[in-house]
Amino acid sequence: MKSLRGLLAAVLLAGFPLLVLAFVGGIVALEVLALRHNVLAAVKLGIVTVPVGWILLKTLLTVERATADDVPGVVVTPESQPALWALVRELAEEAGTRPPDEIHLDADVNAAVTERTSWLGLRVLRRRMIIGVPLIMGLRQDQFRAVLAHELGHYSNKDTRFSALTYRGRKSIARVVNGLGREGYFERFVGWLFKQYAKLYFMVSMSVCRDQELAADAVSARLAGTDAAASALREIEALAVTWRFFMNNYAAIGWDAGYLPDRFGEGYRALLTDPTRAEQMEEMRRNPSEEKTSRWDTHPATRDRVATLEAGARFPVRPGGERPATDLLTGAEKMLDEALFTVFSDEAHTKRRTDWQSLVAIGGRHADAEAAAEVLGERTLDMALDLLDAGRHEELADAVDAASKLPAGAGSRARREFAVTSVRGRLAVVVHAALTDVGAGRWSLSWSGPAPFVLDEPLEDRLAPALDKATAAESDTAPLRALLTAAGVSAGYRPSPTLVRS
Repeated sequence: MKSLRGLLAAVLLAGFPLLVLAFVGGIVALEVLALRHNVLAAVKLGIVTVPVGWILLKTLLTVERATADDVPGVVVTPESQPALWALVRELAEEAGTRPPDEIHLDADVNAAVTERTSWLGLRVLRRRMIIGVPLIMGLRQDQFRAVLAHELGHYSNKDTRFSALTYRGRKSIARVVNGLGREGYFERFVGWLFKQYAKLYFMVSMSVCRDQELAADAVSARLAGTDAAASALREIEALAVTWRFFMNNYAAIGWDAGYLPDRFGEGYRALLTDPTRAEQMEEMRRNPSEEKTSRWDTHPATRDRVATLEAGARFPVRPGGERPATDLLTGAEKMLDEALFTVFSDEAHTKRRTDWQSLVAIGGRHADAEAAAEVLGERTLDMALDLLDAGRHEELADAVDAASKLPAGAGSRARREFAVTSVRGRLAVVVHAALTDVGAGRWSLSWSGPAPFVLDEPLEDRLAPALDKATAAESDTAPLRALLTAAGVSAGYRPSPTLVRS
């Protein structure tokens, strides 16, 4: 049954360019027929149909044209990374497939084997393996071996011999369909027609893809050990969550201020070893997510894949697999940093580099200063406090947020209550920026969560009550003014986002 589904997917894939050519041939035949009877009608018909035919042919030819497409990350050669290449070649031989022609390191929590192809994937020109640096940094060698074996296993299973072709075809068909225009009735009809064909192909190929994932998992277990394969699946899910936290909260925290970390890998390694983060990751390992997969997902749920592995044949783990995967790289720290750096645009080369603690302090201060400047506008901090003393809270509230949250016709009481809540958060941002600029507060590095704002004593205990009083409906700004004066904040303070204090 698996082979029949794979064969059907291959037939549908081969039929796709024939459908394109048949459609274009039909357009040409209509034009020839129209020209024989009415030139004006042929011109009108051509205005609608010829552009669509040209787009179909152009898009199909673009897919088939072998180009030196961009591949993410940095290339590692057998000379620069002999141990890594030796492992990949060993696994390819054991899996019964040819090794990749290239290995790239990128900044994704993933590994993949991709191929440059022509004829909608029927002809393979070059094979590449792409390995995510977060995997190398977070996996043991036995788990890393399992991941690489899984990717090579996509091209080795006899019972799913059409699956590699199916994987290539999905991407090619999607590119053709996405290249079609959406202007005009005829264009939309053509787009709809080819989209239905693509849906049919995806539906038929879906089970092939899922079967292939489980078959590749079996290869992974055979070449690396059942426990290594199962634990790698759990670990990747935990690493993905941790990597997203790292990228969202720390890696680019100084970007707008013009800074990046001088050592990406050092920061990510510190995050992985943070006690709080380590506990969270262990919980994710023990309890893989119970995500629901749609009928279009090519991968079964992680929990289902782990259960299938553990219910199947047992293979022992190879000796020595407890060592970190980074030991497989020569000059690992430099190589990993270079690969992680590629996640950013070319603008990253214009950024200054600094240590992590300074980066967090600079980035947090810059973000606060920009937000504070938006809150105050042309006012000074004292002028904002004068508005609160006068009961004019709404002038400092977030007008856009109010428009989205307040119901139409809201009374003065509702508007005032919203303003108090809005102003409390916005004023805190301004005060944080002011205290940072006089050295009484700073953004601190904490891998356990987002960077916290830390104040000198005794400001830590006094600031929150002072902000509460200043922004209450019956405002009293005296405690906050006294606190700011004692900290050294000038009466006419206005933030300057360009000021950077490290």
